[in-house]
Amino acid sequence: MSGDGPEAPGAGDEPGPFLDRMVELRVFGRKPVAGVAPYSTDDPASELVIAHLNRPPLRWMAVREDGGWLFAWREPSATPDGESTVAGYVRLVSAKGQTRAHAVCLAALKLCASRRSTRER
Repeated sequence: MSGDGPEAPGAGDEPGPFLDRMVELRVFGRKPVAGVAPYSTDDPASELVIAHLNRPPLRWMAVREDGGWLFAWREPSATPDGESTVAGYVRLVSAKGQTRAHAVCLAALKLCASRRSTRER
């Protein structure tokens, strides 16, 4: 399962070693030579992914829904005078996963892909 975003769903969307290696490469920027942390199947390991990406002004939210999880990266939306509002956020990317850790990894990969595509413009 995956949510909206720049990358289409594929075989690498399932939780497990392949997705974990993709996170290691695309999120952390490290070539996965040996075994990597089980980011997509272990909640404490997925917290490392969140901690790595969670820099202001980014905010995140995780919601249990429809027998799975939705994880979204957001940023404050600015008012016309440039100030951000307390309740106003713009969703950058989101992903649905079987578990919270799975959704975290899918959303992290989408966030990194969207940042790459923005830099390439």
